[in-house]
Amino acid sequence: MLTANYHIHTRYSPCADRNMTFEAVLNAAEEAGLTRIGVSDHCYSFELNSLRIKSLREELAQAALERSIQACLGVEAYLLSHRSASIHANVAGLFEYVLMAPNHYHIRGVDRPISLEPRLLADHELYMFESAANNPATDVVAHPFRLSPRVYRMEPDRLAQLSNDMMEALDQKRLAETLDRMREREVAVELNAGALETAGGSLDRFYRLCIERGTMIAFGTDAHSLNEIAPTAETARYVESLNAPAELVWQPFPYQ
Repeated sequence: MLTANYHIHTRYSPCADRNMTFEAVLNAAEEAGLTRIGVSDHCYSFELNSLRIKSLREELAQAALERSIQACLGVEAYLLSHRSASIHANVAGLFEYVLMAPNHYHIRGVDRPISLEPRLLADHELYMFESAANNPATDVVAHPFRLSPRVYRMEPDRLAQLSNDMMEALDQKRLAETLDRMREREVAVELNAGALETAGGSLDRFYRLCIERGTMIAFGTDAHSLNEIAPTAETARYVESLNAPAELVWQPFPYQ
């Protein structure tokens, strides 16, 4: 059973519903039977300084008092290119974890694919995935290899087919080598509920390879509304089918 969700946006993210307060998020998480959550608002949502982050941590801790649920403060950053990310490692250390998105192509300045030809698209996605995995600020690579409907603007069946063609064209040797480096550095891959829904099953081989290579997996729904905090029954069944050993189920370290 899924009991954690580490990719939840709150009202501090401009793309989330205004009723996504810490209190409301925790209520919805408890109703869903979750025992651990992480709020991970976008790094551009608020001024990134130690006082602001301390204030957010205290606000979250206060909302979680006397609850049977563990809440931690993360952040979702993004890769601009293989050389740069939207958050510096020093600032990243003020959070309990950093989700690094390799494919936030809707944001200006992020390197986008030059073609939808499956081989070229696969090469670009793998390049960005490698770069996110190697960035010193990264704890979890968020929604890897997700083809977002917001970016690609295709009918669901066509988008799922493109995702399948892309994953088939991936350089498996490079991918395996990257997953091995992630295992050594204890960087996790996010099993993202939204990505599963749009990929049409094409990410199954990838997640099974993660387990085969001993790469940790973190779960998140990328929730922007209260009804997205709980995983769907279909997603829960898929996670159960992976049968990941306990040591590969990622959890953040508490902030010290």
